[in-house]
Amino acid sequence: MIWRKLILFFGIVTLLLSSCEDPISIDLEEGPSQLTVDGFIKFYLDSEALNLGVETQIIKLRKTTAYFNNKPAPPALGAEVTVTDLLGRTFIFKDLNSNGNYEYNGPFVLSFTNPPLGFPGNAYRLNIKYEGEEYEAKAYMDSVPKLDSLSFVFKEQLIRGPDTLQAGYIIDNILSKENDGIYYPTKDIKGEGTCYWFKTFKNNVFYNNPHNMLTAYDAAFGPGSDHVPFVLPIVHSLSPERFYQGDTVRVECWSIGLPTYYFLNMAQIQMTNEGLFATPPTNVPSNIENKNKNSKNKAVGWFSAAAISRVTEIVP
Repeated sequence: MIWRKLILFFGIVTLLLSSCEDPISIDLEEGPSQLTVDGFIKFYLDSEALNLGVETQIIKLRKTTAYFNNKPAPPALGAEVTVTDLLGRTFIFKDLNSNGNYEYNGPFVLSFTNPPLGFPGNAYRLNIKYEGEEYEAKAYMDSVPKLDSLSFVFKEQLIRGPDTLQAGYIIDNILSKENDGIYYPTKDIKGEGTCYWFKTFKNNVFYNNPHNMLTAYDAAFGPGSDHVPFVLPIVHSLSPERFYQGDTVRVECWSIGLPTYYFLNMAQIQMTNEGLFATPPTNVPSNIENKNKNSKNKAVGWFSAAAISRVTEIVP
């Protein structure tokens, strides 16, 4: 008799809970669409680079959409995009494919007095004219340490419940070749406050999960680690998963500067803000400014510059 009552009780509870699963429609007021900017002026330091470090530069312009719109952001077409550098040169970026990707493809006339658009020590001013408004942003390109080699170490299986890691290889160190011809652990560039963004690719696939975003302040995660080898927590984080013999692994080191370092970290916090203890989302600051301070039209996104060193190895 008691079991029958218990079964009846749980049946009623299940029915009540299932009746609470009706979909809820939320109507959000749509704000005005804003210009979105995503642009890095880049310089590749390594031997894989094309034309002595010169490659196509791209600045992506999009329009923001409604919060629950899962479609790709529409391109911002018809903009005038230019970049001016410290040498007084102006580079015109054109949307050749009408997809919102504004490109600079040269001509690449290189000489000692006419270096490529991107090179360390150069500063840039982005200017965008769009729909009657004019926006601008500034960026500086820091130096980057040259990566020459990767070393791997085999790790046994690590049992962590559903997150168990299978046996395989991880990156044990990133190495640079010094003047004496010997490879040493790569050091942070001398001068406090140099910041980096590390990217790892496995078989040409980028680990782009927000949880895998890896930034460094000097050789660690904050002041006090200037011009020393990158700490092991950074080096080991270059392996989001185990690698296997024959895998092609590429590591890139981007010199992003302090403002971009803070921007990326704030963006990562918002992208990984989930779970029981999630906090209310907040807007990530932008360095794209409307030159008309009285205009209600604002832009979002970020403009930056980075010298990039990269190394590719096949796991032995």
